[in-house]
Amino acid sequence: MKENVGGIDQKLRSIAGPVLLALGYNWFGGKQGRFAGLAVMISGALLTETAITKTCPLNELLGIDTREALPA
Repeated sequence: MKENVGGIDQKLRSIAGPVLLALGYNWFGGKQGRFAGLAVMISGALLTETAITKTCPLNELLGIDTREALPA
């Protein structure tokens, strides 16, 4: 799979992902095994993973590429 996550998108994902992980664990009951907390934590983990790898399967499915156009 080719990279399809640009710089700004990557930075936003690298901030939002860990925030969602922490919120899911502490505020939404992830540490007690509640579904809402686990769902928020999974979302945060996926955002963090896509920030690290610069590839997003959902972007690929929707045909979205947020990388800046490279000069020719």
